[in-house]
Amino acid sequence: MNSSAGLFAALQCTPCLPELRRLDDSGELTRLLPELEAGRGFGQPELHHFDVLEHNFAAAGALDLVLSPGAHNIELREATAWVNLEATFEREIDGHSLLALTRLGCLLHDVAKPTTAVQIEGRLRFPRHGPRGAELMLERLPQIGLGEEATLLVSRLIRYHLRPRELITNWPPSDKAVRKFVADLDGHVLPLMLVNLCDGMATRGPRHTPEHFRRHCNFLNYVVARAWAANDEGEPPLISGDDLIAELELSGGRLLGAVLTSVRQAQFNGDISDRHEALALARSVLASLPAEPE
Repeated sequence: MNSSAGLFAALQCTPCLPELRRLDDSGELTRLLPELEAGRGFGQPELHHFDVLEHNFAAAGALDLVLSPGAHNIELREATAWVNLEATFEREIDGHSLLALTRLGCLLHDVAKPTTAVQIEGRLRFPRHGPRGAELMLERLPQIGLGEEATLLVSRLIRYHLRPRELITNWPPSDKAVRKFVADLDGHVLPLMLVNLCDGMATRGPRHTPEHFRRHCNFLNYVVARAWAANDEGEPPLISGDDLIAELELSGGRLLGAVLTSVRQAQFNGDISDRHEALALARSVLASLPAEPE
């Protein structure tokens, strides 16, 4: 098996982190992806528990944890009960599963931190490390045999792994902002949100709490639900995320995602046919849901 095939095989394993570490121990990982080596021992600001390379490994390991049986997987599935995770990640792009490519995105998301590191007002910062990492991998990944579409996907996951912060900064995001978010990702919102989730888990390391995880799962579900509703190419939705925010005074999180998907499903089924019925159903669904914890 050649080295590239070994890497792609490792990315298909569950869990994949032990296989990635085996490749790193042999020197094959950084021979294939030499940009990772600069992160070995490269320290980060105080919020981060690991150096850059270990942080990248930890993000890949976090995806193992999130998608494998256990408490984290149960929490994620409860937050995104309407999403078929298996069907989503079994999809293949250029011969590689979406799961394997998302794992690669986790491993490479901070690959450009060492080359972008600067001191700003006495603090270490990594400006535009996402876009720079994407540029590096657009050149590197085809060299190890990744196809064009798969390369573009992984590069987008790297480029935009911090993009969800913009949605938080301008909270609640408008449908227009959500549509642009989806367009920039070419529709791959769930993989990006999982990379973002795993980045957060890897940042805090052992300091990452169940409460941190629960809140991030709710945020992930909210963004995926908004993206799905705002960009659905079928019959135009009777109400939008913006409508629910205004009419029901919902600011986001699990409740808005649950209401939005319930209303859209009812529209698909022909149970509702106008805005008045959609809002009535939204209020009914909201009343039936347990309150979102503070």
